[in-house]
Amino acid sequence: MGNTYNVHCDCGAVELVITGQPIVRAYCHCVDCRELLNVPYHAVTAWKDGDVRIANGVDKLVEYQHPTLDMKRAYCAHCGEVLFNTNSMGWRVVSQWLIAKCNDAGLHPELRSDKHFFYEQRVIDVDDELPKYLRGTDGPLY
Repeated sequence: MGNTYNVHCDCGAVELVITGQPIVRAYCHCVDCRELLNVPYHAVTAWKDGDVRIANGVDKLVEYQHPTLDMKRAYCAHCGEVLFNTNSMGWRVVSQWLIAKCNDAGLHPELRSDKHFFYEQRVIDVDDELPKYLRGTDGPLY
């Protein structure tokens, strides 16, 4: 892996360039992501901060700092699309859906989820063949 991916919000006001390799590519079921993003689980790619660069529209990007979590959500001031969130480890977490829809609805196989994590916190059971880690990105399995 080491490709470059260009992503943008719905209205095109904010553009990101993502390079390098994701740290994690998985389905996240944690309570924190659910609270920050209002989703039951999240198909994510997590990147080092420097691998996700704001190429255009930095003045249109709004960051929301969650009041109790060490997490932020970055979204377009015009259309409201979330471009990434930042977790407590400082990783920039980009939705696999956003990458796919900005790249002819295709997600490179090397970016597809290869596991579930925080599965013990799930609110929806997922029936697939991927490993389901109970607490983090490794350790005890479901």
